[in-house]
Amino acid sequence: MKNMDFSRVGKKIQELRRYHSMTQSDLAKGICTQAQVSKIENGTIIPYSNTLFQISERLGADMYYFFEEARSDRPDYVEEVFEHLKELRFNHQYEEIRSILQHEKNNPLFQHSYYKQYMLWHKSICLYHLDRNTEEAVQVINEALSVDDNPSFTERKGEMMNTLAVFYDLEKDYEKASEICKKALSHFHSLKRIKNISVELRLIYTLTKSLTNQEHFDSSVFWCEKGIKRCIDTNNMYVFGELLYQKGRNLIFLGKQDEGTKSWSKALAVFEITSQKHLADIVRKELQQINAKGTFEDLIYE
Repeated sequence: MKNMDFSRVGKKIQELRRYHSMTQSDLAKGICTQAQVSKIENGTIIPYSNTLFQISERLGADMYYFFEEARSDRPDYVEEVFEHLKELRFNHQYEEIRSILQHEKNNPLFQHSYYKQYMLWHKSICLYHLDRNTEEAVQVINEALSVDDNPSFTERKGEMMNTLAVFYDLEKDYEKASEICKKALSHFHSLKRIKNISVELRLIYTLTKSLTNQEHFDSSVFWCEKGIKRCIDTNNMYVFGELLYQKGRNLIFLGKQDEGTKSWSKALAVFEITSQKHLADIVRKELQQINAKGTFEDLIYE
């Protein structure tokens, strides 16, 4: 029989507690003391079985999950899988994502709602991009948003809402996409502490695209400028070039060609500095077209 490492259990308890926006005192209430929770999370004491049962219930987890974690030969396995899925998602490698989901389908480590949510999210992405099954993709991502027992808005839910908005934007339901982004941003701004500013920036960028597609150019410029300022204030380059590009498009559509091309030139510089060759080539070509003809071919840009 494998030895159990209860320090791993403490780390998972801490992770789930923070996900539920609980303090140690909140978790301890009626179960044990705050000091005991602290020691459990630090791995300095082993919780009694009845204490672990009550803690797991409060966190919406199955006690079996914690025992599996304690016995696991690879305690960081879930995190490794999630990091791999994230990288594949970023690189649009959807076949590889589906292969991982299939491989881990019956793994008990992924049955807790917190982890199941992540897997369902990626299942919806595969359904949309590989199967072109919009209806089921939307159904699965909505299931992912509601599968956990945490009623609070989280950054991960913001990421998933952005994915849902992208589905609607690609299906040309731009109004629905805008509505989802604005709702997510409203929730996002109510968070006490933001860990990953890139989630907010991505939502803003998706919103600007859907507004442009509705020909709400002034509104899109407003959100572009808001996102650009956020990038500068937080020293975050994520979608900085994309927002400069999107601002330029809107300004050109509004008849402000000089301002628009200046914004595109800034976007081009960002893409070149960050080695985003494909995006740099698109902007360079559109700048050449508009300088030569006064108009541009609206190239595919995601």
